[in-house]
Order: sequence, then C-alpha cells, then structure tokens
Amino acid sequence: MIDSLNQKLTVEAILPSVVRVVDRLQHVTINEAAVGRFAKALADGPRIAGPEDNALLFRGTRAECANFCLLCDALNFCFWSDQGWELEYHGTLWTRTHAMIAGVLRAIECDRTWLDADRWRNASADDIATIFAGSGSIPLPDDRLRIMNETGAVLADRFGGQFIKVVEEADEDASRIVATLAEAFLSFRDVAVHMGDSVVFLKRAQICVADLHRTWVANGLTGIDGLSKLTVFADYRLPQLFRHVGAMVLDDQLAANVDAEREVVAGSIEEIELRAVTIWIADRLVQQIRRMGHRIDAWELDYTLWLKARSPEVCVPHHRTISIYY
Repeated sequence: MIDSLNQKLTVEAILPSVVRVVDRLQHVTINEAAVGRFAKALADGPRIAGPEDNALLFRGTRAECANFCLLCDALNFCFWSDQGWELEYHGTLWTRTHAMIAGVLRAIECDRTWLDADRWRNASADDIATIFAGSGSIPLPDDRLRIMNETGAVLADRFGGQFIKVVEEADEDASRIVATLAEAFLSFRDVAVHMGDSVVFLKRAQICVADLHRTWVANGLTGIDGLSKLTVFADYRLPQLFRHVGAMVLDDQLAANVDAEREVVAGSIEEIELRAVTIWIADRLVQQIRRMGHRIDAWELDYTLWLKARSPEVCVPHHRTISIYY
C-alpha cells in the first residue's frame, strides 16, 4: 500500500486529498460563518510571538542548522502525558515540544557529536534518557530511539550524514525537500486512508522545512524557497483552537470523547477528519485574510494559531491520539 502511495506524498497532494475527506465528513462539521469571523479577528489582531523564539534558537553553520532541525523534527511528536514532563534549560523550565528542543540543545552543548548522523544511528535507550532527563519522562521513548536510529542510518547511508545535501539536491525548494523527506525517511511518511482514499498530511516533513527556514534566517543565512505551497501542520493544538472559536464542530460522541480525554485512535475516521478539517479551515483562513489585504502564507499562520491555542482562554482540551506523526 505504501509503495503505491509514494508518488502522491507531496505538498501538492495534501489539499486535494483533504477536500475528499471534507466532502464526506461523518463526525466533524465546519461552521463557515465562524471561520469568517475568526479570519477577521486574525487580520485585525496583532502579530504574536512566542517567548521561546530566542531562548531556543540554535546557532551554527548552514549544515549544522540543517542537521539540528532534522534531528528535532524526527523527534517532534506526541508530547502529551498524564504524568507530565518538563526539562530545565538555562534556568527555564520547558514542557512538551519546547522541552524536546531544549533537551537536544543541551545535549549538543555538552557533546557536539549529537549533530552527527552516526551518533543518532548508534544512540541507545540510555542516551534518550540522558538527553531528555527532567521531571517525569518524555512520552514514547522507545519510538523516539527507533526513529533517531532510523533517521541517522538513512542520513548517513544515503546523504553522507548531511541533511544539507537533501536540501541542496532539492534546489532549496520547500516542496521538493518535503517529498524527499517523505520518500527517504519512513517516520516522515505521514499519510492515512479514509474510505479507501489516501489522505496526505506530511506534518513533520513540512514543519522541518519551515523550522530550517526560520533557523537559517535567524542565523543571518538565506532561507528556503517555495514556502507558500506549504499547508498548516495538522496536529493536536489547531483542532483545539478551531473548536474553541466555533469553526470546527464535533458530533456529540466525538466531543464527549475529546472532553473526557479519551484516546481518539490513530487512523480512525474521527482522527483523520479532525486533521483534514484543520487543513481545510486554515486554507480558508489564509484565503480570507489575503482578501482583506494582508500577505500571509499557511506556514506563517500556523505559528500564530499554535500560540493562540496554548493561551489560557482556550478551555476545551485537545484530542488525544498516540501517533509518531504529530
């Protein structure tokens, strides 16, 4: 099945595959009036930035930045936990995604070889425990080790240990980099099946490209081309925000499951619809904000939405899915 989908694992395949889901929704509906109201609020509101922007910025050469971003986004999934997990870095306690980035930064500061693919390939369970040591434990440590080993092996064997080679072979074009990530690295191959049709999400592959662009630019380097083709990165937080503003409406049973923090099974119709509708709504937001005279792309809007979803005013919980894809 995966082999037959390889040619469809591109950025250009995402929106058409999402539209097929939206046309046959069973558990989620879209309130287009609420989408319009939220678009206006976003267009009229100030740009928001996270306090982590400078505190968690990696500094290095072009090639080092590339390997850093690949490592982080190989590990960038499923941070919710009933036990909780936080990590101290430079006097600040970080949680979830930020704690993962802080752990990688801390490891590199102690041992620069954590930028090397062979180090990832040969990493052990003890290494994962050390990198992410803090209060509580990082969720899914075995999956993170497996993916770190796998990513290191592919990078070393196919690309000489340098993610910059992937980027250069793709002419530093966002869509082509995403396609290579999805083809070469199994854990980035984020695709589901809904009613017999493939649904392409490629969340971590897309965010890896966006993260690399931001990191390069913050280091005074030239960024990535073609970012306007990216969609938002369908995860836990954006559906939570869209439900909060009334743009996404869940049926009674799904709403009850999410509110009770019961697992929404990965690959289920409900889970696929949550992610597909997220991308569809975000695409409409981008279109409407542009019509209001503002220049914005989906990958830029994603960060604003993600930060808004973490604000205290968002009182609905996010859905809980155990997945390596987001």
